[in-house]
Amino acid sequence: MDFKEPTAIYQQIADYGLDQVLTGNWSANERIPSVRKLAGEVGVNPNTVMRAFDFLDREGIIYNERGKGFFVSTDGKAKAQSIRRQQFINTTLPQLAHELELLDISHDELLALLNNPA
Repeated sequence: MDFKEPTAIYQQIADYGLDQVLTGNWSANERIPSVRKLAGEVGVNPNTVMRAFDFLDREGIIYNERGKGFFVSTDGKAKAQSIRRQQFINTTLPQLAHELELLDISHDELLALLNNPA
């Protein structure tokens, strides 16, 4: 976690969870680290991790089995992809479009760069 970053710590933890699901480190129906364990690893209050887990739970990426812990939902990866895609469209693409405009990189030049990176 980057405590100097403007993004809230709970959101950084939620993003970490999304990454773990998207990369397959946390698989469908697999138990994920406990709130206390993750809080200890990251060095934050367990309530902060719980807030991130609540977000992931509300979005259907993970679910809580009372007394057993949190698990990745069967369709957690698809839902994580949907969230990450929306974040990319809302945040990264506008920044990229702005940079392309500043650098006077045309659509054709961008496609050429994507097809043949330097």
